[in-house]
Amino acid sequence: MHITEELAYPIIEKLKTIVHYNINIMNESGVIVASTDSTRMNQVHEGALYVLKQKSSLIIFENDLDKYHGSKEGINLPIEFMGEIIGVVGVTGSPLELDQFVKMVKVTVEVMLQQVHFHNQLQHQKTLMDNWLLDLVHPHYFDERKNEAFAHHYIHLETSQPVQVLLVQFTNLFTHSTTNMPLSMVKEDLLKRIKLQLPKLHFQSFINDSHCVVGIPASVCPTKGEVISLAKRLQRHLQEKAFIVKTAIGHVYPGVGGYRKSYLEAHSSLELQESFPQLSDHIHIQDWGIMDFIKRIPLEIRQEFMNRYREQTFQLSDTLRHTLQRLFDCQLNMKETANALHIHRNTLLYRLESVEELTGLSPRTFDDAMILRFILLIDDMNKE
Repeated sequence: MHITEELAYPIIEKLKTIVHYNINIMNESGVIVASTDSTRMNQVHEGALYVLKQKSSLIIFENDLDKYHGSKEGINLPIEFMGEIIGVVGVTGSPLELDQFVKMVKVTVEVMLQQVHFHNQLQHQKTLMDNWLLDLVHPHYFDERKNEAFAHHYIHLETSQPVQVLLVQFTNLFTHSTTNMPLSMVKEDLLKRIKLQLPKLHFQSFINDSHCVVGIPASVCPTKGEVISLAKRLQRHLQEKAFIVKTAIGHVYPGVGGYRKSYLEAHSSLELQESFPQLSDHIHIQDWGIMDFIKRIPLEIRQEFMNRYREQTFQLSDTLRHTLQRLFDCQLNMKETANALHIHRNTLLYRLESVEELTGLSPRTFDDAMILRFILLIDDMNKE
């Protein structure tokens, strides 16, 4: 570690609020990089040079000032970090008064430097994780071998472990940010909250200002029901903190290629929630069944299919569309459909006959019902 003005200045600022002596911090070249006396900044402190060379403390009395240019009466001690001397801290004043006090200052400076170092290390690791995940979820470009190597060499991630991706979507993060709590701090706080709720994570990071990707090891939630319960619990916790949030989950896969596949499934589940808000309890991609299958069909093929029935289905009223939807929800059971719609069975039959007259498709036959089901689903997806 190299002691710079950026590192030392915050330490001096904190110390001068509680200490009434002049304190200097010198780097490995003996230059004063931070001081409670601003007039001494950037000067060479020959007393510090002596400490660095001899690797020992130096007491300077008033009659020794000529020996050490740029120095004043006081005590100078080496700053140690991980077994190495990286600088010097000096306190100006009568050495007889400073003996114990300057040792406390030395320990304080060393502890604060360690805290800064480890914080920087954590931030560096976080940046590496952020960059790795951004590559993992890139919508167009993905180099599996490169991503796998990065995971092993830089973030020490064991990618053979099966993982399912939980995708958390926030729609109001900006409303939680203030001058004292910028968006970056809001996201940091959310990551801590997620970690508290889901302590055994494989990875987690925000990939933009609205989506957080969380990797949950299969060993933590071995069943679909368990991971859904976990996701819903997290969602409730965040909603209680006034966040507008949705969650979605992909299947379990090993390897970075599998992690990406699980992410894409979770992302698809979120998109389906947008298309079908009435099915907001559909969190796991498996919940969507045929809807997920239709969504994976290329848009041009879906459009071509819709064009075959565009003229007929365009004539369906909202009432008839709603009737069909209830019929499909009730698995084509006429009695249950009539009860769900609060209408007489004969009224239901009349509506279904109207659908057949307008479209040429009978909702009471399986094949035609499937076509009508596809039409309604694709139509809802296209509206999104």
